[in-house]
Amino acid sequence: MRKIKQALKLYTNYFLWRRTPILVYSMERTGSIAVFSSLEAHKLFVIGSHYLDPKKLATQRLSGSARWASKYLIRKQKPVKIITLVRRPLENMLSTFARTDYGDKAAHQGESTPQDEPCPRQLSEDFRRNYLETDRYLRPLEWFTSEFQSALGINIYEHSFDKQNGYCRLQEKPYDVLIMRTELPDQQKAQLIADFVGIPSVEMVDPAVAPVNRGRLPAGKPGDKTHYAAKYKALKQNLVIPHNYLEAIVDSPHVQHFFTQEERDEMHAKFCGEVAQDP
Repeated sequence: MRKIKQALKLYTNYFLWRRTPILVYSMERTGSIAVFSSLEAHKLFVIGSHYLDPKKLATQRLSGSARWASKYLIRKQKPVKIITLVRRPLENMLSTFARTDYGDKAAHQGESTPQDEPCPRQLSEDFRRNYLETDRYLRPLEWFTSEFQSALGINIYEHSFDKQNGYCRLQEKPYDVLIMRTELPDQQKAQLIADFVGIPSVEMVDPAVAPVNRGRLPAGKPGDKTHYAAKYKALKQNLVIPHNYLEAIVDSPHVQHFFTQEERDEMHAKFCGEVAQDP
């Protein structure tokens, strides 16, 4: 019944009321749930997805909304307003890793105890072995090429990005696109979004408590408010990344395009060094 109601809502908004859709289209763990929830709270016609590439939609189990948007909007190249967020890549990687390798496993195995917490050396080894050496770290660095450009035909690296102010707006017919940094203050993000969608103001909603997400995107609860928060915190505080991987991340086209040299230096300084010894 829920799927039927959602389908009717999509068809009514688009074909009957002829409202311009807003797509919150961003990679996982970038804060897109907060943006999606905030827009939906304002009763706007908003659809959220991490994927719109038809090839991925055909091979993965994704929401009906994403499939609908791909079929009726993207493949037919209809006018759409698209909001995409860019998060600091290493923070994005750690959040994704903690959720999948600690959060998902804990959900099946039950809550961990303090005695179960990994030591600093084990944390770095887990991340290196299960995330870096399996090339999972490449996905967020290549998302704008493998997903965004594949779906929309927009090469983001051909458009300048205001690194100092943390956002840009671009138009490539039929798409109107707003890209902004996840780390921007909520007040600034709210103003950018309001100006972009053409409403007086937007109140940012906390996805950890928002009741409006109704399953169209995975739960957007911040990592420090989850049942695996202790492991996530320890990971952020103790992780050391091997030099070759750290250099590849910091010098990637993605990081160079969206982040200042100062920010890149900070990323390098934060995660380089020697792995902490076992207590």
